[in-house]
Amino acid sequence: MINISLRQLEYFAAAAQHGGAARAAAALSVSQPSISKAIANLEALWGEALFVRRHARGLELTAAGQMRHREAHALLERARALEGPRTDEEAGLLRVGCLSTLAPRHLPAMLVRMRERHPQVEVEVHEGDTEALLQMLERGALDAALLYDMGLARPVRLEAVTAFVPYALLPAGHALAARTSLPVAALAQEPFILIDLPHSREYFLSLFRQAGVAPRIAHATPSIEMVRSLVANGLGVSLLTTRPVRDWSYDGKRLACRRLRGPLAAQSVVMAYPERLGAHNPRAPLFARVVRECFTRQRDAMTAPDAP
Repeated sequence: MINISLRQLEYFAAAAQHGGAARAAAALSVSQPSISKAIANLEALWGEALFVRRHARGLELTAAGQMRHREAHALLERARALEGPRTDEEAGLLRVGCLSTLAPRHLPAMLVRMRERHPQVEVEVHEGDTEALLQMLERGALDAALLYDMGLARPVRLEAVTAFVPYALLPAGHALAARTSLPVAALAQEPFILIDLPHSREYFLSLFRQAGVAPRIAHATPSIEMVRSLVANGLGVSLLTTRPVRDWSYDGKRLACRRLRGPLAAQSVVMAYPERLGAHNPRAPLFARVVRECFTRQRDAMTAPDAP
């Protein structure tokens, strides 16, 4: 017999989200004792304290509470998905491509959220560079692809989902790292590590042309992690748009990321779809919605465009 109700989990999750039983009760339009009783029942059932009760700050999750909250949130997401009728549009295969520089940072969280929201959709993932993904879209091997819009004059339909601005990547002890921001021209005086992928390399080289300078290319590599490691080891500086969560290279060395000054157009991230008649996969919009939500959650001040 199951001794936990979805209502109890909903009340617990609301208290965690709002930081207090009273605020959770107001958000759900229920009584505060109902929230408190649900939390007390769960704590008794699990034998764990879920919250630390702070007089001035309300409720704060304990370590056990944080783990239980993640589990409860996932279960509630699945329950919400079950509330709606199952349709043919939400069952079946979706073939998704993702740019290799975006995928490790952003795609796993998107796949997890997609599985929670739409467990009946089977997502088949393909990583590649922009040119390879475009070719797969054109020949019908992909239903959608997540990549940067770099003026793609191809028979694909583009839908913007977010935007990033490039940033300077420097060794942690580099003289330029002492600045809070710097112009692209400052990087032209240093050995430059170029991300060597179709379309990407042209984009980053164009930033130097716009600044009226030329980079001194010391190394070129198609791997974003190789770029980061070369920079971290003091072999040059670089420009990137995708930024991992931590500024460390694979080999354990510190990196410094700095905002760029000057008129820099934001780089649009898009979902690309085949333009052929009849090529629309009805599951693609479900994934696009998840992509937007995840980019909102993963927002990084270093790469976020300035507000207009």
